[in-house]
Amino acid sequence: MHGSLPSAVRAFLFVGTLAASTAVSAGCGFAPRGFANQVRDADGRPILLENVAAIVDDADLSDDQKRDALRALGVEDETLIDALLTL
Repeated sequence: MHGSLPSAVRAFLFVGTLAASTAVSAGCGFAPRGFANQVRDADGRPILLENVAAIVDDADLSDDQKRDALRALGVEDETLIDALLTL
């Protein structure tokens, strides 16, 4: 399909696509939808696994300190906290 378009039109389409993808990747008007049942904090922001892992894997923290840190991160479900600490 693109082979039949003049080179100026192909260049225009390429630049337009590049500009649109740059705007989206920069966050202009783009809100990630996440996934079903994604754990969120009290403000509605997703709780990222890397942040949870940093707490759970911290050997300098006791289990009680890890529980407090997970609660501060926004994990409110005690059953989920117990499960995360057994990983």
